Amino acid sequence: MTQNRYSFNDPVIVLANGSFPSHLIAKKYLNKSGTIICTDGAADKLIGSGRNPDIIIGDFDSTSIKGKDRTGIWIETPDQNKTDLEKTFEWCIMNNIKKIVLLGSSGKREDHTIGNLFTLAKYHDEIKCEMITNYAKIICVSGENYIFADTNQTISIIATEPIDSITLDGLQYNMKNESLLPSAHAISNKAISDKFYLESTGKVLVFLNHIS
Repeated sequence: MTQNRYSFNDPVIVLANGSFPSHLIAKKYLNKSGTIICTDGAADKLIGSGRNPDIIIGDFDSTSIKGKDRTGIWIETPDQNKTDLEKTFEWCIMNNIKKIVLLGSSGKREDHTIGNLFTLAKYHDEIKCEMITNYAKIICVSGENYIFADTNQTISIIATEPIDSITLDGLQYNMKNESLLPSAHAISNKAISDKFYLESTGKVLVFLNHIS
């Protein structure tokens, strides 16, 4: 995959080929987009909603848009050893995009959803990403973090790898230098104020579930 010179307006939205944004929060991100990058078949859904993609990335095996009907910049990435979303992350990194908002990444095939979550973690050190689904905002963090939330918001923490030490403060159930395996051990917590502290020796996924 080669680097090209493109100009991008922020915020940069990556739209994957899962469930199209329907929650008010997810739709707000889409409506305020500066640049929309679609993974393959997501372009069909976006065009069907009345909007045109700026960039489309993938092997184009799941789009029905052909030839003269294509709008935007189409970048073919035929590598079958990576998903279209992985290719899109790598293309964004190669083109010096520092932050993306990922929409449409869940809601259909469960294996795709889990794979997309691991993709979020895989590229955590190279690009900042917020995954916004119709149910939650999901981020990957490590080290020391203060994370903004709403009081009484349901918060879940899921490790992507064995964590030697994790500390949580500002939630209903706190943790102090505890180990955490990839499991359901730290799901369905509650924020008790407008932010909480999380320190982890490894990568964890933080689910900030939409309040309504």
